[in-house]
Amino acid sequence: MSEAAHGHDEMDECVAALTQVHAFLHGEMPDADADAIRHHLHACERCMENFEIEATINEMIKRAHRAVHPPETLVSRVMSLRIKRT
Repeated sequence: MSEAAHGHDEMDECVAALTQVHAFLHGEMPDADADAIRHHLHACERCMENFEIEATINEMIKRAHRAVHPPETLVSRVMSLRIKRT
């Protein structure tokens, strides 16, 4: 659907959907609201394109900030060390 084909009410739906896209991506909204966003995204190509961009950026951020957990053996060794003050 082209931007010119969007009516006033439809544009309001687009704005509402896109302002909630982060909460939707993170599963931070009630199921009924998420269903409404999902329905709008499937019906609106322009919003789906925006959503896909946001989802890609979100995934890149997640990959870049993965928590690194040290091996359990290292944790045990560090915890067993005692610092002596002189």
